[in-house]
Amino acid sequence: MKKQSPEQIRRRKDELLGRLPPFGEILRGSFLERSVRCGKATCRCAEGQGHPVTYLSVTFAGGRTEQITIPKDLVPVVRRWVANYRRWLRAVERVSAWNRQLLRQRQLIPEKPPRGKPQR
Repeated sequence: MKKQSPEQIRRRKDELLGRLPPFGEILRGSFLERSVRCGKATCRCAEGQGHPVTYLSVTFAGGRTEQITIPKDLVPVVRRWVANYRRWLRAVERVSAWNRQLLRQRQLIPEKPPRGKPQR
């Protein structure tokens, strides 16, 4: 990452934050589409293509995996929210890199918390 002035970094951070999707519309996981066979001997899937099924797969610490079947009408929303999660994750990495630059330049200035809210 090329060296930038503190003003340039702050401006880029503000621009990036302004382009992010709503934080409430993020979903961590992998979007999977596959075909399954239902097991009925008379079903069309017994000889041809299986039934299309869409899942959200999430792996947790310890290796536990959760899969959630996605109804057809929610597929576009789930796709968008998974993409939003990835955009937020990339943004966190970018902002962190810029903040490291500011720290190296001794220009890291903490943002003031909104009035009336206690700091954690």
